[in-house]
Amino acid sequence: MRKLMQATLGACALALAMGGATAANAAQPPAPSGPAPIIGGHNATETYPWMVALSNGCGGSLVAPQWIVTANHCGSASSGRIGSNSKNSGGEVRSIDRRTTRSGTDLTLMHLSTPATGTPVKMAQSQPAANTPVRLLGFGCMSWPSCRNATTLQEIDLTILPSSSCAAGGGTANDVCVSGDRGHSACHGDSGGPAVTGTRGDWTLVGETHGPGDNRGECATSTLYTGIAPYLSWINQQIGR
Repeated sequence: MRKLMQATLGACALALAMGGATAANAAQPPAPSGPAPIIGGHNATETYPWMVALSNGCGGSLVAPQWIVTANHCGSASSGRIGSNSKNSGGEVRSIDRRTTRSGTDLTLMHLSTPATGTPVKMAQSQPAANTPVRLLGFGCMSWPSCRNATTLQEIDLTILPSSSCAAGGGTANDVCVSGDRGHSACHGDSGGPAVTGTRGDWTLVGETHGPGDNRGECATSTLYTGIAPYLSWINQQIGR
């Protein structure tokens, strides 16, 4: 959602969109600036104790008691609401005191000032194969181009595509490409949020929302996720594993 995020950044100035200050550096690729939402999904069918709604409008995933995985282009957030299907209530709210980014990627880790009690999500050891079912989660737009933001967590089940299918959006072998069309995709407000594989109550984080998977538009396309497995060693090093 590069273009997708940029549009959201504009909206962000007016409302709570996600953008925030983009903390990109010279070593990082041009960063999209806004979150992406779930189009064509439905209210979450279970509670995900590791799902995070960041205070700046982005999503994230709790991967350790004091660490959240999200997107660098989301900028900064002061806190995160963890483990609630409501964007504005429930779960546990934790303050964020620092962040660290993997140079050259859109992958950022945010550190919580105090540990969360929710169970962190497992992280992928390898990239998911093409045709694997995948679930996207987020509080972003539920329609596009007329964005209707979600206050209840949305989910949608799609399919992993070959990484080459998202090459037009800037995807590489280190990214996860997810299927989508005008009626089914991630969008503004979902940035930094999770793509997971697995079954009810047993999910594995395979990617964090980065941008649209092609150059046809901001939303309602295939979606590009920064892969977790290619950077797992770096993540574990940062979180002290």
